Amino acid sequence: MKRARNNKLSEKRPVSGSEHSHASNRIQQRRDDRARANKNKKKANKKRFVYKLKIAIAILITLGVLACIGIGAGMYAAISQEMSEYDFFGIAHNFSSTIFANDSAGNSIEVVTLQSDGNREWIETDKIPQVVKDAAVAIEDERFYTHHGVDIKRTAGAVVGWISAKVTGGSPSYGGSTITQQVIKNITNEKDKTAIRKIKEMMRAVAFEKQFTKDEIITMYLNIAYFGNNCYGIEASSKMYFGKPALDLTAKEAAMIIGITQAPTRFDPYKNPENCTQKRNLVLSKMLEHGMIDQEEYETSIAADLGVRKKTSVHASIYSYFVDQVINDVIEDLQKEKGYSQTFASQQVFGGGLRIYATIDPDVQAAMESVYTEKSNFPASSRGTQSAMTIIDPYTGQIKGIVGGVGPKTESRGLNRATQSARQPGSSIKPISVYAPALETGKITSATILADTPLKIDKWAPKNSYSGFKGNMSVSKAIEISANIPAVKTLQTVGVDKSFDFMKNKYHFSTLHENDKNLSALGLGGMTKGVSTAEMAAAYSVFPNSGIYIEPHTYTKVLDNSGKVLLEKEPITNRVLSEANAFIMISYLKNVVNGASGTGRNARLSKFTAYGKTGTTNDNCDKWFVGFTPYYVGAVWFGMDTMKPLTSVGVSNNVSTQVWKKVMEKIHANLPEKTFEAPSSVTAVAICQSTGRLAACRNSRSEYFANGTVPTKNCRSTSHASGAVSGSSKPATQAPAEEEPAAPSSNSGSVTDPSTPTLSPYVPTTEPTQATPAPTPDASAPNTGIIQPQTPAVTPAPVQDTPITPPAQEVPPAQQSQPVQETPVQQVPVDVPMIG
Repeated sequence: MKRARNNKLSEKRPVSGSEHSHASNRIQQRRDDRARANKNKKKANKKRFVYKLKIAIAILITLGVLACIGIGAGMYAAISQEMSEYDFFGIAHNFSSTIFANDSAGNSIEVVTLQSDGNREWIETDKIPQVVKDAAVAIEDERFYTHHGVDIKRTAGAVVGWISAKVTGGSPSYGGSTITQQVIKNITNEKDKTAIRKIKEMMRAVAFEKQFTKDEIITMYLNIAYFGNNCYGIEASSKMYFGKPALDLTAKEAAMIIGITQAPTRFDPYKNPENCTQKRNLVLSKMLEHGMIDQEEYETSIAADLGVRKKTSVHASIYSYFVDQVINDVIEDLQKEKGYSQTFASQQVFGGGLRIYATIDPDVQAAMESVYTEKSNFPASSRGTQSAMTIIDPYTGQIKGIVGGVGPKTESRGLNRATQSARQPGSSIKPISVYAPALETGKITSATILADTPLKIDKWAPKNSYSGFKGNMSVSKAIEISANIPAVKTLQTVGVDKSFDFMKNKYHFSTLHENDKNLSALGLGGMTKGVSTAEMAAAYSVFPNSGIYIEPHTYTKVLDNSGKVLLEKEPITNRVLSEANAFIMISYLKNVVNGASGTGRNARLSKFTAYGKTGTTNDNCDKWFVGFTPYYVGAVWFGMDTMKPLTSVGVSNNVSTQVWKKVMEKIHANLPEKTFEAPSSVTAVAICQSTGRLAACRNSRSEYFANGTVPTKNCRSTSHASGAVSGSSKPATQAPAEEEPAAPSSNSGSVTDPSTPTLSPYVPTTEPTQATPAPTPDASAPNTGIIQPQTPAVTPAPVQDTPITPPAQEVPPAQQSQPVQETPVQQVPVDVPMIG
């Protein structure tokens, strides 16, 4: 069958040439048709794509426009709300703010009415002549009465000028701000040259014009604009330059003042009269152009001299250091809590009619100022010595008085050394950075024995101020004589990280630096930046306030001129120490002032028992005393702004103790007796100073313990060695070398430590099963809540604090471990805690 088919195929007739050509044409036609169809399809697809792209772009543009409208509407709504909250008209009026305080009866009394640093004087619209308003409109905003806050034509011109300046590298010829925008800018002081700021300003201007009339806006502008030479507003400027009220200004005088505002220095009539004259004439020409003056007045005016009177100085008000600090604090808090600019917040304080309720005690402030203005209280004050002091109520955190310098105050809001100068605290840091954390973390108790023996850590060998070493001593004695080596050893047991955490997160010191995480800074006060008297007083307030820290503050609340609460102070509070440990620290700090070897003996008060700690830096640049009574905590710094050693001007003793005493004697003169009462969480017992056990000897001292930490064994001895070690040049009970020993009693040739109770002769007893009670205090002694001395009164002699010796270089954390190369110490019972 295959053969048959092949035969049939072979029988087909041959194809002619014309037929073959037609077939080829048909094939090519089909190919062309397919190509054409594909091309048309591609065109159609492209058209569909372009159409869809246009649709998508249109949608995106629409969404973008809607988003911009939404964002713009949102911004406008937010700005409108902001505008309603700002008391623009009140600030523009420059209503005086007032600072109030509470008197002794708790009634509010006026302390001071604040006046702004600049020369201002508000006048109402009927006191501003039309010629002044015309001059302002002519040169600043010629379409002022027709636009709605933003001049579109002027803004467009400013944009073109800005672009041109960017391209050519020049500067714009003029700005686009209307008078309305300038009012807002002058009040908020937002003057950064960004597009966002300008958009916000324009929105504010539109919202602003819905709140105020044109006449109110021009009146505000003319009252708050700066016209050079510390003059704000047309009234103050008119009196400065022409010696008359604004109501009497002529066209040429008004034109001159208005012309100054665009560049107050360049157009200053005193410094640059030629420039000022040219600017005045330009303003007059614009007034002529707009028909505000006639040709005759114009020609007469431009031919006249400036006619300004002799320049007079404007003196800013000088407030107390306390008032300066209140102003600074309120301005800072308005920025933090309300988001105000620094200048706007300042304008609120000085011209917003605020009622500021301050924590100042006028009697305390007056007592401080009476001491500090008398330069004879400060040695070498004529050679540059300075001092500062802060007093705080420890139970509220309220600052009651601040003095930031020696002598009468001569400038407004100048340097306040009490709050703005950070200086190294020396040994005054030890109670808060070393001993309080050691007590709170259980590293020490009042029975702990500290070894004052040689110590070397890497290349650092800390020294005491006295020669030799005093061997074993109690914590209380180490604080009393301000021994350096025991403090460093105690800090080693606590750890610099734990100490730093206390300082930063519990006492809230703001000037700490990471480099302060070392034994010298935290143990001896050789800090990188230092501390302020305000923060030191706040830290020491923890002791009388039962272990609780309260952030120091200078005001309680601020009301705006309508009586609405603008700010209300809610200070940080946190517990630093237990009530027991806070009271134990009080007992330690009592001996610094009242002990026979205490470095703060010059701070003793006649009526009240005082407590505290001295501090002196190694180079004698800084002298400190931070002390307290049951009423107040006060921190005093004495030194020189140049950080020169005080010995270079002949000062060697610690003046801070004497200043503290003089101030506190005045403050406490009429206060009723008040004492620290021991809480139920502590127990007082007599402790052997050599062994740290319960005393069964004469070498004893009454100490306080948190319940549950009292030793259970006694020393079983009638006497003990002094505790001096090999190589020591002085016994442990002797005062530091640089101190003047206390005057001897008239009944004895030696002085007994007045904080050591007199015990009856030793009678051997069996081992006690409970804590030995403290001896009964002398009934005639004032009740301070701490066991009183039973020895004759001691007249204090001038003393000096124990200076510190910081390391030659910072001690790396890895080298802050166990001390090496120490001299063996006197044997202490193994059951008694010992450091060193």
